[in-house]
Amino acid sequence: MFDFIADLDAYFCEKYANYDKLCVLKGYRMPKMQDSKIDDFGRTYAYTLPANTMRLALQENKAELLKALKEQMRDKTFSFSFRPLSFFGKIKNRFSRYGFVKWLQQTLKKYNLTPSEAGTHLKIDANIWNGIVSGKFMPTKNTVLSLALTANLSLDDTENLLLVCGYEFDYTIVKDVVIAYLLSQKVYNRLMIDAALAEYKVENLFLQEN
Repeated sequence: MFDFIADLDAYFCEKYANYDKLCVLKGYRMPKMQDSKIDDFGRTYAYTLPANTMRLALQENKAELLKALKEQMRDKTFSFSFRPLSFFGKIKNRFSRYGFVKWLQQTLKKYNLTPSEAGTHLKIDANIWNGIVSGKFMPTKNTVLSLALTANLSLDDTENLLLVCGYEFDYTIVKDVVIAYLLSQKVYNRLMIDAALAEYKVENLFLQEN
């Protein structure tokens, strides 16, 4: 049987980019970050290696380091479902072709869903959700990520929805890496989603109880 948690672990080691947390792990070996080359004219110049050389995937003992990192994980992201908008922000959000309201409608249409139907799968007060889809409020990042998981959105569509709200996937945040994996690999089975979230202690999402 395919071990998707092992696959998630490999993805996490490749993508997770919070180097402040990685470099203090016991047993982590700081890679060589500076090097030099001789150019065509015989001159030696120094250069800095890219930051991704610090990722867990390049550590020989990455399994042990990942285990230690998981033991330290705590989800500290906020769990608010919406954020207020100014008067002009509401107008832009509701009527602009690049506002969240129209973008959400167009995105969900691809999945044969209406905003109202999508909201039934989210653990959000109906009045708040109606305020979000009508343009009165802007959803928080956790709300967009929750919607992506429950509506089976693609990674690209989720990135676009985040963008119109002023967010993006941040690979220094555990939650973002885990959800990016689930969406990129089209892991929409709820039991598998719950297992992945539990493995990485991801909380504060708005998913209906399974």
